[in-house]
Order: sequence, then structure tokens, then C-alpha cells
Amino acid sequence: MKVSNQEFGYHLRELRQQKGFSISQTALQAGVSQPYLSQVENARRSIPKPSTLEKIAHGLRVDKSVVFKMAGIVENIPNELPISSIPSSVSIPIYGRISAGYPEGAKEDIEGHVKIDDDLVERYGKDNLIGLRVNGESMNKVVPNGAAAILAKIDKCDITNGDICGVIIDGESATLKHVYQYPDRIRFEPDSWLKEEFKPFEYNKEDVENGQPPIQIIGKLVHMQASF
Repeated sequence: MKVSNQEFGYHLRELRQQKGFSISQTALQAGVSQPYLSQVENARRSIPKPSTLEKIAHGLRVDKSVVFKMAGIVENIPNELPISSIPSSVSIPIYGRISAGYPEGAKEDIEGHVKIDDDLVERYGKDNLIGLRVNGESMNKVVPNGAAAILAKIDKCDITNGDICGVIIDGESATLKHVYQYPDRIRFEPDSWLKEEFKPFEYNKEDVENGQPPIQIIGKLVHMQASF
């Protein structure tokens, strides 16, 4: 059955809204970019390939057959879709607190360990991944309080405006925020249902470069787990 980009995008958005997920939360859970998912929903992109459809299904917490059916793939679902029969054996520590001077956290702050997907290890390398327990509601539209946030250490030049990053400001413990970098300033934005309680804040770029206040971006959010 032939399905148009418009039909698929409409039904995908409808399913996401029924599940109660924001587009940013779905994209994060699926491992795709928020702009890409938005373009798919608005028919500015073609219907994704099967491997990407499977990621989107994971992001929506539904069986892949549901999304495949919306895409017009009802029979003969490809057998070549990557399905691992061996659970990941790689785990990383989850820190309850990461502060200045401890980019990997301090041993006494380890609150447990979490297994991570093999594709994350392959993409970033185990030594470049760090886990942080989310403490607070400032990003609860995307990452719920108490979840395990998996951060990948990347160069600041590789951060795209709107990415969610773990940030240490003025020696305090790490916090998650959307990061926006401009020629003259850097801005950090919360993403919470409690809009009146959490406000964005920004700093002059020249002040930051002079260490006033000291700001350390410890990694970009690449995955989260609601429980661990």
C-alpha cells in the first residue's frame, strides 16, 4: 500500500501526541535529531528507511510493526533489520553528582551502573560516555527526574544550538540544559512543564572566556533511561 509523506507524517504526529511525548523527547529516545523528526512529521522529508522507522518506534515505545504499518510496510518486514540477540555487556557508572575538577565524577558519587546500547559504544567509545542521575524537574519535558542521562564527551564546536548538554557552572554540580551559542553570548534553557519555576539564563561570551563564571560543558545528552 502506497503511503504519501503527508499521510505518514500526520499519523506519526498523531501517535506521538497520543503517547504524550514531546517531539524532543521522542527524538532523544529514538536516537534521531529533533529537526529531522519534525521534518518527517511535516512531510518535508521522505518516509524514513526501515532501520530509522525501527528507531522511531523505539522512541515512541511501540512495536516496530505499528510504525511500519503507518509507512505502508505491512507484509514482508525486512529480515535484515539489525536485531541483536546478545544483550549489551557494557555498563558505565551513574554519578549522582559531577562537579568541577571531576569530569568523570568522583568515586564516592557513584550511585550505580547502567548498561548502554552497543551502538552508543561504537559511535562514541566507552571512555567518552558518562552517566549522570537527573536530580530536578528543570528538563522534565525531555528527561524525567531520577532518570539516567548518558552524555557523550564532544568538542564544543560540535554542539548544535538546541542540543541538551551537561553543564557545570561556577563549580556547582552538573545540570542539564539546552545550549545555544551565539557570537556574543551563551544561553542555557530549561525544558520543563513548570515554566514559571525555571527560567533560561545566559552569559556574555567574553566573560565566559575569561572564566567569569567558569563554565564547563561535560557532554552532550545522547540517551536516557527512566530507570536503572
